[in-house]
This record gives sequence, structure tokens and C-alpha cells, in this order.
Amino acid sequence: MTKLTKLHAHLFLMGASVIYGCNFVISKLAMPAYITPYAFIFLRITGGAILFTLLHQFTVKEKIKDKKDLPRFLAAAIFGACINQLLFFDGLSQTSPINASIIVVSSPVIVLTLSFIFLKEKVTPLKITGIAMGFIGAIMMIGLNGVAFHSGSMKGDFMVFVNAAFYSVYLVVSKPLLIKYHPFTVMKWVFVMATPFVAVATWSDVQATDWEAIPASIWIAISYVVVCTSFLAYLFYALAMRVVNASTASFYIYFQPMVTTIVAVLVLDESIKAMQVIAAAFIFIGVYLISVKKKK
Repeated sequence: MTKLTKLHAHLFLMGASVIYGCNFVISKLAMPAYITPYAFIFLRITGGAILFTLLHQFTVKEKIKDKKDLPRFLAAAIFGACINQLLFFDGLSQTSPINASIIVVSSPVIVLTLSFIFLKEKVTPLKITGIAMGFIGAIMMIGLNGVAFHSGSMKGDFMVFVNAAFYSVYLVVSKPLLIKYHPFTVMKWVFVMATPFVAVATWSDVQATDWEAIPASIWIAISYVVVCTSFLAYLFYALAMRVVNASTASFYIYFQPMVTTIVAVLVLDESIKAMQVIAAAFIFIGVYLISVKKKK
């Protein structure tokens, strides 16, 4: 494949952040009014498995060379496309999008810790400062929308937090695979391996869903989640992580509340506040600090 540069990686991560930032609101259009969280996950994972299998079949057709890698593939599937997704959608259905977005921004801190322990990534003062600035910027951005944890259930908030922790594990576990194999190969097997587990966990909800009663407008929202959030966003992260480390990739979660704010300005005709500009500056400075390398 064409050699990816760090610029490409950051553009992919930004694209994924835009997709995820819109996902919080779009998912709530369909869930739980028309479709249960578990039925939604069934569509997400099976849809992703089909799309990645087709992409892999018509491009690289790479096989898993070393059978010793199978446990790592399985772990990536469980943490990245199975349990974490079940927890996130179930949690999101019980809490508010704002609550969920503020909880998810804990992920980069978890990834930085796990990367230091298991991948031996260097934790430099610049990286710590960058993640801290990004965290502050994200919290400032979300706070302007009115954080109110009483608006969601404690159970839902907790599920979203555990989802963030599991996704952090997925980023760390999948990094060595993305160095060894083509991203198309990794994503195909992550979703294919996750499908049987998800099918067993969600099948009763799939059968109970009245699919014919779902209007066309809601099917558009569902299609966005399957194609963009399950397929494109995961693919963008996989491509980017061939170039950048796991902690840098996770940092882009901080852009999600900023994307939500921009969408509100463009679609809902809201005005930009000075605090939003300051918060965005914190996030961009943060991504610069975690990306810059210390000169020898």
C-alpha cells in the first residue's frame, strides 16, 4: 500500500473524530425509540464484518501468517468490536449524549497508561502536558453544553466508562497487529471474530424488533452508524495507527465534543462563544505537543 505519512495519519484520525462526534446524536435518533441497543449492535458488527470482508477480498487477500497471533486477534475483537460496543450502546440508551461524551474523554489517559506498561511507549513531559491540555479543552467544550449527570442513570454512565476503558485496551492490543498485517486484514478478522459473540448476545432483541415499523429517515441514521461509525471510523484508526502510536490515536477523542459544537453552530445556527475558541486552542495545542518529537 502507499506509504502513509504522519500528515495522512492525523487526517484519518480527524476524519474518525468527525464521524464519532456526530454518532452520539445520530444514534439517539433511532435508539431506543425504534431499535434496542442490542439489535443496533447486531447491525453494526455484522454490517462491519460484511463490509470489511468485501474490502479485504477485493484488495489485499492477506492471510494470518502466524497462528500465535490468533489470541491477539480474538482479544482485539472482544475488546474493540464486541463487549465495548454492547456496553456503549446500552449505556448511551440510559444516559444523555453529553454525559457519554464527557465520560469517553477519559480514554486517552487510560491508553497512555496501558501503552507505557505493555507497549513500552515513552511517556514524555510533552506528551503528558499535551494530553492534559486536550482533556481540559474537551471538558471546557462539553461544559458549555451543560453537564448534568443527574440527567442520565448512574448505570448508563458506568457502562459508557467501562466501554471507554475496553476501547483503550483494544487500541493497545491491536497496535502490534497493525504493524505486522495490513489494516484491511486486521479489521476484517476483528469484526468477523466478534460477530458470533454479538449474535448470541443480541439475537433475542433482533427477533423482537419490528423492522417494518422503522421509517426511512431512521434507516438513514442506522445506515450512517453502520457504514460511517463501524466501517470508516474503524478503518481510519487502523490506517493511522500504522504510523502513530496508540496514545496519539486516542488523543483525537478530545476532538469529538468540538465536532458536536461545530455541528450545532452550522446546523442549529448557534453562535460561537469565546470559551469555545479557547477550548479548541487547548485541544490543538495538545495534539501538537503529543506529536512533536524531542530533538536529539
